[in-house]
Amino acid sequence: MLHPADAFTAYTLKRGEIIYYQSPFTLPLPSWMFVGVTDKISMEIDLLPLIGGFFEKPHLPVPSFNFRFHLLQQEKFLPSLAIETMYQHLWNQSLQANQENLLITREGNSFFLHLNMSWKFNSRFYTHLSTGISYTEKLYMTNNQNLLKKEVYYPKIWHPDINLSMDYRYKPWLSFHLTGSYGSTFVYLDNIPPKMQLTYGYRIAPFYKSKKSFFRNFRAEFIGFYIHLPDVDESINSIVPLFPYFYWQWNINKNPPEK
Repeated sequence: MLHPADAFTAYTLKRGEIIYYQSPFTLPLPSWMFVGVTDKISMEIDLLPLIGGFFEKPHLPVPSFNFRFHLLQQEKFLPSLAIETMYQHLWNQSLQANQENLLITREGNSFFLHLNMSWKFNSRFYTHLSTGISYTEKLYMTNNQNLLKKEVYYPKIWHPDINLSMDYRYKPWLSFHLTGSYGSTFVYLDNIPPKMQLTYGYRIAPFYKSKKSFFRNFRAEFIGFYIHLPDVDESINSIVPLFPYFYWQWNINKNPPEK
C-alpha cells in the first residue's frame, strides 16, 4: 500500500508490479491502480474519473495522474526519500462533498508536489513524513446552513501541505496505521487543500497463505477519519474504522532483471 491510511510514503513498486484498488462505493466503476514503471518510478492511474468522465459532458476522460520518483534508500537514520506529484483537470464543476452540513465543488486544475520521507525502525515499525505544496482552482465550500451560513470561493489557491504517519505491522496478516495531515491528501476528500485530517485504522491480509493468487494477494484497509474545514467551520467523520478499500497486488514482469 503506497498510501496507507492516506499517508505519503517514500516507497515505490518494482518494475512490473501492479496494485489494483477497489472501493465498494464506486461500483460498478473501477477505482484506481498503481503501476511500477521502473524500480524507482511508480504511476497511479485514477480509473474512476478517466472512465466516469465519459458519462458527463463533455464526455471526455478526466485527466488524473500521479507519479512517485524514488530518490534515496534509507541509510541508518537518513530516511528513504521520494518526490511525489499529482495533476488533475476537471472539465466542469464537480461535486466533491455533499453532506447535510457541507457542500464542496471544484473545477479546473489541481496539482501537488511533495517530498516524502520514510523511516523503517525495525521489521514492524515505520514512520512517514511528507511536506510540500498544492494548487487548486475554482474551489467552493459552504456549510449548508441557512441562518449561520459560511461559504468561501477560491478562484485559485496555493496551500502548504504536511503529512505525518505511523505503521505498526503487528502480524503478517495485520497492521495498524495512524495519519495526521494539513492540506491536500490523496484518498479521502482529495485535492481539497484547506483542511485538517486525522485517519486511523488497520489493514488485513486474511488469505496470505492461500495457494490461489487471487486470495493470497488480496488486502483490505478499514479506516476511520475526522476531517475539519476551518474556512466554513464544519467537519465530516466516520469515527469507527470501517470505511473499506480492497486491493490486490501482482507482478506481471515474468522475467525480472537480476539484481
